[in-house]
Amino acid sequence: MKVPQIAFNKDAILSFLLNHVEKVGGVVIGLAACGLVWGGVASLRNMRPSEQQQPQKIIEKAAETAAHIEAVKIAPDDELTGERGLADTIKNWLSPKIVPALPHAVFSKPLFGELSKRSGPDILPLEDLRAVAGVVAIGVRLKVAGDRPAPERPLNLDVADQPKPAKPPRGRGTPAPPQPPAPPEMVLRPEQPLTQAKIVPYVLVTGLIPVAKQATEYNRRFGTAGFRDAVLDTPSWHSYRIERSEVFPGTAEKWTPIDMKSVAQRYSADWSAIQPESLLPPLVLTPDQERRDTTASPIPFCSPLPRLADGSWGFNALHPWFANFLQVELEKQKIAATKLREKAAASSDVFGPAAGPLPGEPDTMPGASGQVPMELEYRQFRFIDLAVVLGHTYRYRVRLACWNPNNNVPSQHLADAELAKPLTVESPPSNDTAPIVVPDSTRMLVQPTKKQELKRLKSGLVSVLILGQNPAADAFALRSLLMEVGGIANVDPEANKKGDSRSRGDAIETDRVLLDVLGKTEDRAETPRTGKPTPPPEPLEMIFLRPDGTFEVTSSADSQPDIDRYRSTLFTDEAAAKAQPPAGGGSPFGNPFGPKP
Repeated sequence: MKVPQIAFNKDAILSFLLNHVEKVGGVVIGLAACGLVWGGVASLRNMRPSEQQQPQKIIEKAAETAAHIEAVKIAPDDELTGERGLADTIKNWLSPKIVPALPHAVFSKPLFGELSKRSGPDILPLEDLRAVAGVVAIGVRLKVAGDRPAPERPLNLDVADQPKPAKPPRGRGTPAPPQPPAPPEMVLRPEQPLTQAKIVPYVLVTGLIPVAKQATEYNRRFGTAGFRDAVLDTPSWHSYRIERSEVFPGTAEKWTPIDMKSVAQRYSADWSAIQPESLLPPLVLTPDQERRDTTASPIPFCSPLPRLADGSWGFNALHPWFANFLQVELEKQKIAATKLREKAAASSDVFGPAAGPLPGEPDTMPGASGQVPMELEYRQFRFIDLAVVLGHTYRYRVRLACWNPNNNVPSQHLADAELAKPLTVESPPSNDTAPIVVPDSTRMLVQPTKKQELKRLKSGLVSVLILGQNPAADAFALRSLLMEVGGIANVDPEANKKGDSRSRGDAIETDRVLLDVLGKTEDRAETPRTGKPTPPPEPLEMIFLRPDGTFEVTSSADSQPDIDRYRSTLFTDEAAAKAQPPAGGGSPFGNPFGPKP
């Protein structure tokens, strides 16, 4: 038998493929089919669903889970997030810890800040503008026929001598602009010995001048500028413009600027004197900050107040922010004085300090003699408006203006040459004050009644005090009235009966209706026979309905300062006539934001 020869040349390989390619393909397909069949048989043998994976079992499990969800509304204690620390885990996700970059090497820092050109600063508006209204008795000069007018002197609380006209701040390289003739400031003739009182309504507007924030804005604008000047780069206020809007229901607001020149002239002609204020100088703009243009603003940023005929303004003349600040400062001074006193008492030095005020002891009010630190965030803005009508509603807003720090600065130092032209830069308007209603000159007061006097009253009667204008003079006086709930609080002495005097004092018509009384009308301030003090009673409050439909709520705590001040105007017997009202109208720390007479 002949042995076949195998050749691997081109013709042999081509001949083999042509003769046997279909056989090779059939073998490959057969092997693949066998693999698929084997895989199916293996899956049937090894991957059959378990009993838990049967459809019926899955349906049963779903039903049990639904029943559990419906039955248990609150998670068990051991499943709460706080018990298992889930909150701590989520906390890292909500506020991831960012690792700060490594500090640069000293040699990589620039030796000088990046120099830039000067830009225009943003003038910040007044903050937290507020308005309060009331009625006061101010001292006015007595008009005497043929009296020769006394020489006028400027009314300026900033300086003691004659004030100089305001000038724009000048730095190096800034030529002096032409100065207009200095107009007359708000003036007041020397106080005359003969004065009389006049009851006037008022609205007191106060706000916060953001001196610290404005200085930060200037530093942001000019801190890296190529041209810098300490005078120009310090904020200095030029003037302010106050606008008033009388509120009428159903109509759009109409803002009208207040003519400050006429206001200054009217106040100088009417006021007898200025109310002395030793608390305010550390809280107002300094002379370097207030370079006021008397043409635009003849009245200082913190307006002076007229002298009251029956007391003083006290802390009522301050913005609440300053009143709170001064109270905190007073408490700090008291604590410091107490510590020094205790330290001195514990010292064994027989030659220690003598009795009397220790260093740091608050023998005066905070703010007097410059005891308040000058680095305050704000300075006070204040304006008193006496051209208001009783019963009318007003709103106010204010715009501030600063001297332009880029005025007359060479253009090569400015980002825009137009920045050197304006003389001033104005702020946006402040927030609008809430609508404030000017009350009438009558105020209802309440005071608990002594037990002996309460026994004489008939059931249902309560004692009410009325503070109103004295018909014989421009001053306030008290009246006393016994009335019932639902009665009208009008005092008519002619309606009194013998043995049953329902009212005392001058006649007055308030047309207020007593709606309700809350609290105990009996005064339990006396110590009982047991020697133990009684607990404080429930505060006595009353609510009245005014003729215009509004309500007036008065309490014994708010009424007590006015009752103490005007107590002598109610009684006519000798013992009561000798009683004098307390100086200053009571402690200024009692209630600085309470209603005013």
